[in-house]
Amino acid sequence: MGIAAALGLGPALVLMYLVLRKYTFPAVESPFFSDPRFFKLFVVGLFEGTVLLVVYTFFIKDPVMIVLLAVIFEMAKLVTLNLKRFAGQSDTIFYGYGLGLGLGCAFAFGLIFYFSSQAEIAGLPLDGLGWVMIIIMGLVYIFVQASTGTTIGEGVARKRVWEFLFQSLFISVATGALMAAFYYTSDNEVLMWLPLIGALAVAIGYFYYMHFIKLPAIVREILRNEARRPKTEREEEY
Repeated sequence: MGIAAALGLGPALVLMYLVLRKYTFPAVESPFFSDPRFFKLFVVGLFEGTVLLVVYTFFIKDPVMIVLLAVIFEMAKLVTLNLKRFAGQSDTIFYGYGLGLGLGCAFAFGLIFYFSSQAEIAGLPLDGLGWVMIIIMGLVYIFVQASTGTTIGEGVARKRVWEFLFQSLFISVATGALMAAFYYTSDNEVLMWLPLIGALAVAIGYFYYMHFIKLPAIVREILRNEARRPKTEREEEY
C-alpha cells in the first residue's frame, strides 16, 4: 500500500508543482487562483477518485463498462465544477486542474494497489515489467484526469460547458477504449503493450498541450482582459 500511495501521490505532486509554480506566490505577486480553494477541490477529487475506483473494480474485465466509466469520470468533474460560484470565473481553470489531479491521483493509487495485491493473492509475483505496466496504467489516469479537469474548468469559466465537455469526453473515451483494448489483449504479453503505450502517449500529449501550450495562452488572455477592464473608483484611489 505504501508503494502504491507513493506511485499515485508522487507523480501528482510533481505535476502540481510543474504546472502551478508560475501562477502563484512567489513567482507572481498576485496569484491567479486561491491556494485553499485549489486544495479543497483536490481533496474532493481524491474522494471522487476513490469512489470511482471501487466501481471500476467490479467491471475491470468488461470493455464496454470501462469506456462508460470514462464518461462517468467527466460527468463527475462537471457536476462538481458547474456551480454558480465557479461560472465565468477565470480561476476555475486552475480548480478544474486540482479536481482532476486529485481524482486521477486517488484512482491511480487504488489501481496500483488493486493489481499488485491481486497478483500476490494469485501467487504471481510481479516482475520488473509487471511493475512498469501497472505504473504506466496509473500515470495514464493521472495525466488524463488532470487534463480533462482543466478542460472542463475552462468550459465553466467561459460559460461554454457543453463544448468543452465534449472535448474532454473525446480524450477520456479514447484513452478508456485503449485501456479496454489493453485488458482485452492481456493474454498476449507482446500485443497488450501496444494499446497501453498508445494510451500513455495520448495522455501525456494532451497534458502537455493543455498545461504548457494552452494554459499560458489563457493566462495571457486573462491579463489582456484585465488591462482593458475599466478600473473602479477604489482601484484608481489605490
